[in-house]
Amino acid sequence: MQLNRPAASLAAAAVASALLLSGCGGGGEGSSKDGKIEGAGSSKDDTSPSPSGDDDSAKDKPADFRTSDIELPEDVDLVFDWKQPSDPEKAAALDGAADYMRAMMHAMAEQKPNDPTLVNRTVPLGSAQEYATSLVKVTSKKGYTVTGKERYYKEKVGDIAKGKLVEVDYCANQAEIFSKVAKTGKVIKDSPSDKSYLHFELVMQKSSNTGEPWKAKTADVIEGAVKQCAG
Repeated sequence: MQLNRPAASLAAAAVASALLLSGCGGGGEGSSKDGKIEGAGSSKDDTSPSPSGDDDSAKDKPADFRTSDIELPEDVDLVFDWKQPSDPEKAAALDGAADYMRAMMHAMAEQKPNDPTLVNRTVPLGSAQEYATSLVKVTSKKGYTVTGKERYYKEKVGDIAKGKLVEVDYCANQAEIFSKVAKTGKVIKDSPSDKSYLHFELVMQKSSNTGEPWKAKTADVIEGAVKQCAG
C-alpha cells in the first residue's frame, strides 16, 4: 500500500495533508494554503536550468541536491530526477527541498516527530514543519515506519524574492513506497492508484546564518495530482 495523505487540520495552516500509512480507505486532497509568501516568485513558469560546465572544483559548485549528509535506512530509496540549476542560490534552495523530503523520511524511520534532522530543515512554526510533524505523529502512533522507493520529478524553481525566499514545486510518485510495521517488519501494500501522485509547492527560506541550508517554510501538498504529475 502506498502512502496516503488525507486532509488534517494544523494549528498554523488552513489545511494540510497528514500522511496515513494505513489501509486502502483513506485519501483525498489536502493542502496547506498559507504557502504563498508575498514577493516570492512563482515557480510555475520557471523550470530550473540544466547544469552548465563540468567544473570539478568543489568550492565553486553550488549546493547539490544529489548529495546529502542525511542517512536513511538501506531499504528507503529517494530518487530525485531533477536538473541542477546553474544559479547557486536556486541550486541551494532545491538542495534544501530535497533534504526536506529526506528529513521527513528520516523522522518517519526514527518514529520521532521532533527529530532534530527534520527540525533543522524547516522554519519553526511554518506549515512545512507542521505538515511533516503531523504525518510523523500519525505514522509513529500506528507503529509504522517506511520502506521502498519514492521518485521526485518535474521540479520548478522560481525567482529569488527579497534575497531569501523562493518557491520550489515538484511531483512525487509513491507507487513503490509502502508502510512497514516497525516491530515485525511486515510490509503493507496496495495497488498503485491516482493517489500515488503528489504535487508539492514549497516556499524555501535562506538562513540568516552563513553555511546553514535553505529551509522549508511553507508547504502546499496535493494528493491525487494526476493533472500535474502523470505522464
